[in-house]
Amino acid sequence: MEEVVPGIVVTAVYVDEVEKLIPHLGSELQAVSGPCFEAVAHSAILAKRSFERGTNRAKTPGGELLIRLAGSPQIKEAIKKVGLTKGVNYLVFFGSKGELKEILEKLGLKEAPMQNCDPERAKKYFEISALVEVL
Repeated sequence: MEEVVPGIVVTAVYVDEVEKLIPHLGSELQAVSGPCFEAVAHSAILAKRSFERGTNRAKTPGGELLIRLAGSPQIKEAIKKVGLTKGVNYLVFFGSKGELKEILEKLGLKEAPMQNCDPERAKKYFEISALVEVL
């Protein structure tokens, strides 16, 4: 579990039953099947900043994270590309580490190792997430 910037915490979790987690996702909590920690963290930062600046396209930070990570302004398309899947996913919480720990316990989720991207691969994902700003 890592606090990316104040107010954004990211961790990897193993999801066995997607249907059980979906009702808990939304504004502050989002699960994505991102390619690596850096891509998810960067998209989360851009999502938070878009709300601070009033340039968000989605109604919630969780939705904004999805479209940023997928590089698509369409939420349905973003969910298809990077939405929650069975297996290892990144859980992004727009809040504190303590709150996320409570959520993990409540939902019975176990943390998994986070995958890191090599710098060149990460750069590609950074460009994809920033592209939503101009679409």
